[in-house]
Amino acid sequence: MLRYACGFLALLGAPLAAQQPVVSIRRNAPGPPGALLDSVLSSPYVVRHEAWNTRLFRDSVFSRSVIVVGTDATVASTVHGDMVVVNGNLFLQSGARIDGRAIAIGGGVYDVGTPVVRGARLSFRDTRYHIAQAGDTIVLDFRVPSPQEPSAVSLPGIYGVRMPAYTRVDGLALPWGPHVALDGGRLSFEPTLTYRSNLGAVDPGLDGTIDLREGFSAHLFAARTTLTNDSWISPGVGNSITVLVAGHDYRDYWRGDRVEGQVAKRWEQGTRTLSVFVGARTERDWSVSAGGPWSIWGQQSANGMRRFNPPVVHGRLTSALAGGRAELHVGDVAIAARLDLEQSLRMPNEGHFTQATVNARVAFPTFGTQRFEFRTHLVLTAGDSAPPQRQGGLGGAGTLPTFGILAMRGDQLAYLESTYEVPVPALTLPWVGVPVLSFRDALGAAGVGHIPTIEQNLIARVALSWLRFDYAYDPVSHRDAFAVGFVLPAR
Repeated sequence: MLRYACGFLALLGAPLAAQQPVVSIRRNAPGPPGALLDSVLSSPYVVRHEAWNTRLFRDSVFSRSVIVVGTDATVASTVHGDMVVVNGNLFLQSGARIDGRAIAIGGGVYDVGTPVVRGARLSFRDTRYHIAQAGDTIVLDFRVPSPQEPSAVSLPGIYGVRMPAYTRVDGLALPWGPHVALDGGRLSFEPTLTYRSNLGAVDPGLDGTIDLREGFSAHLFAARTTLTNDSWISPGVGNSITVLVAGHDYRDYWRGDRVEGQVAKRWEQGTRTLSVFVGARTERDWSVSAGGPWSIWGQQSANGMRRFNPPVVHGRLTSALAGGRAELHVGDVAIAARLDLEQSLRMPNEGHFTQATVNARVAFPTFGTQRFEFRTHLVLTAGDSAPPQRQGGLGGAGTLPTFGILAMRGDQLAYLESTYEVPVPALTLPWVGVPVLSFRDALGAAGVGHIPTIEQNLIARVALSWLRFDYAYDPVSHRDAFAVGFVLPAR
């Protein structure tokens, strides 16, 4: 990816900034990628390009399709057409609204927030074009893979190094591994080695998928890894930055050897997607202590890097799995829901449990660039109490800021959050762009065996690019809290 971006910069230079280029295809890719690119180029479009990563911010509205050539694209804009990346990945952030399709040729399409995409999400990772500049024309020439090239094996990321993470348990977790695609991509798998600096461990892993006929697929995951049930609270690189800077980690962890297999069926019709799955999981778990990794603040704090991890029940836990996921776009309204069911078959101690985990989200624009979002996270357990490695937590800046980090824990959990976002383009600032004001009403509680009294926080936030400032108030206890956090840019 890096060499394509550098080559494209050298070819485009100043003329691209001076006037709008057009895209021409000298030799097109066969099959769906080439046909899609032809269809996009036959309608009005604009070309956008920045060094390394092309960013389309939330306050931008495009009246036609947008094409990014030669770099990754991070998109939070409104696009009244298709959003296409050639020779790059497409990252869709919160606030993005794509009326057409989200297409990545020579990369993948990834959600790093809660975007609205009315059309299909299409990825053609193995299709690449050579990029040249001829005056104001960008010329694309399909690169036919050489028979001598091991095209079935690629090194995603930077020479196989994937996105790192930083936690109070692992320190720096740095995964490396190739992507292997066989039988025309029908079978793909990624063997990885993950170095964890604080543990001094190199964990092996394998993640594989095979596409079966008529929408069926099978997925296998096997790894020695660091596990958590709390990644929904603070997803992505924002949690790593908060840990590194503030020493606050909004997750509890344990270690385990996990093997999981699933068979899934997927249906797509227009803007509606439904998938269901059944599977099984077995894992051998053990507790892990926190503390040791460096942070700017909170390195020695009992509420920071040394915050206690609840001990888990050691031994083997085997379960049957089932569930499904649905996505629906009705006009500007995006609805997504996921249900995960787990029935224990074998536990280290006596007893059995049945657990349902629900994640749901509804998001839609209101006036101009303003936006409303509702989300919920539920954990409901029947039978015997679930072991600690099947319990979740609430508390801290990611959920209820007036309570301590994950101060409430249990196998029964309810969390509901409504957020109203107001971008303020009139106050656009250098370097950080458009400030976003948001107002959040958070309700939640967690306990073992039952859900206790629901707690409420009212939260006001000012977000400046990747930096956020929160003020939270509890209307019952009159406690308040101020927090600074880090998020992926979503302007």
